[in-house]
Amino acid sequence: MIKLISIEWHKLRYHRFFWIGMVLFVLLLSALLVSFGSFQIFGSGAEADPNDPSMLAIPANLADAGFYTLPFVWQNTSYLAGFFKFIPAFLMLFFMASEFEYRTMRQNVIDGLSVGEFFFSKIFSLLLFALVCTITVALTTSVLIYSYNDLAEADFWLQSSFIIAFFAEVFFILSLAFFLGILLKKSALAIIILVLYYFVVEPVLGFYVGSPLSDYLPTRPSRNLIPEPFTRLFKINSFLNIESLESVSIKNLLISFLYSIVLLFGSFMVLKKRDL
Repeated sequence: MIKLISIEWHKLRYHRFFWIGMVLFVLLLSALLVSFGSFQIFGSGAEADPNDPSMLAIPANLADAGFYTLPFVWQNTSYLAGFFKFIPAFLMLFFMASEFEYRTMRQNVIDGLSVGEFFFSKIFSLLLFALVCTITVALTTSVLIYSYNDLAEADFWLQSSFIIAFFAEVFFILSLAFFLGILLKKSALAIIILVLYYFVVEPVLGFYVGSPLSDYLPTRPSRNLIPEPFTRLFKINSFLNIESLESVSIKNLLISFLYSIVLLFGSFMVLKKRDL
């Protein structure tokens, strides 16, 4: 296993596109999470009038509205970071395409690696991408917690399970990208198929099949791991009759990991039957 990791790390470490992509991802995601709280929502805001109970405080921005407040900050930042999950997925597709384009996969097999060993070396890249994403969100959120909360009165780790949900969400999309990369061998085509399926095909299919079948379509469990937090943040969840979840759905978490395993197994079977 150490040998496989060493081979894969050697490929990544001298690949400029990997470093440029991951550094940009970390910087952009961290900058967004830190600056998102300054987003103006109600003009300049207004303080509560102690002489008029009906005049409540109006927050000027998302930070004042409680975007960085424990315990919900873990859900808020994880949900926002979820929009960035396609960046590592596209990186994964580019790397898989380069394996076919430059025939490094064939060369690895010629040099003595079995197809199974090559496959597991790529799993290292997949896990590395997912961990870098998750650690970036966790560290940035931790800094924001220390900046905006009184830790003497709040539980730092309450609702931090949303970080695990974020890892599962990223791991799934990387597994899907990995499968498409091996199946199609062309990064541009795989990106188009991935985006179309995620944003068009499955939502339309889910609309036609309806609930509860739509809840078990491949991308739906990972989509539902981190519910959008803004209806709760703006206190309109009860008005819209939307339940605000305060913990990760174990069912969706398990199904997401199950789909990831199925996609990885499918990738292995395609790789095994393909003439390298």
